[in-house]
Amino acid sequence: MKRIFSTLAFIAFICTFSFAQGAPKTIKLLPPTYDEGMTLMQALKNRKSSKGFTEKEISLQDISNMMWAALGVNRPDGKRTAPTGSNRQEIELYAFFKTGAYYYNYKDHTLELVAEGDHRSITGRADAQKAYLNLLFIADSDKTGPGHRPGDANTVSYVNVGYVSQNVYLYCANAGIGSRARGGWNQQKVVETLGLKETMIVVLGQTVGYCE
Repeated sequence: MKRIFSTLAFIAFICTFSFAQGAPKTIKLLPPTYDEGMTLMQALKNRKSSKGFTEKEISLQDISNMMWAALGVNRPDGKRTAPTGSNRQEIELYAFFKTGAYYYNYKDHTLELVAEGDHRSITGRADAQKAYLNLLFIADSDKTGPGHRPGDANTVSYVNVGYVSQNVYLYCANAGIGSRARGGWNQQKVVETLGLKETMIVVLGQTVGYCE
């Protein structure tokens, strides 16, 4: 029954993103699966930065697992899969698809539409625009305390984002999906498109997709 539900949800996801006129307001992600794939050591062995991305669809289950691996809740007390200094949890995750840009709501394990349309071009260099999915990791410097200037991410946020990015890398290695951490985003256009506060700074981008 669980397999049937996953298949139907995947079909609905593909139809929505490939054929519908507009992007759904909310995408209810599937519960993460814990008992499939490689061992940690195998995933580490296969982790790499990829190139030659394509727009081949990624399944809803893989997207669900990836978001949870990046920044999901893994304990009853609300703590998450990636650590942050003093548990400030200042890192936010945004996902850019061809049909829209979404915020990952880790509390509800959902993707929430922020900007409809294809905004992948503002997330990184040219080949990022060819990938099915681009992620931006954004630090809210209001949460990191004193020691930062407006418009700057606190140094600890760069460390924290490294944990998140590596979680994505390892899940992608496990699932046979390509991934590449990258720069090249347009900070001002990201702020305008996503409606961010001035204290929210893009720290890193990561392209995800199947490769040629």
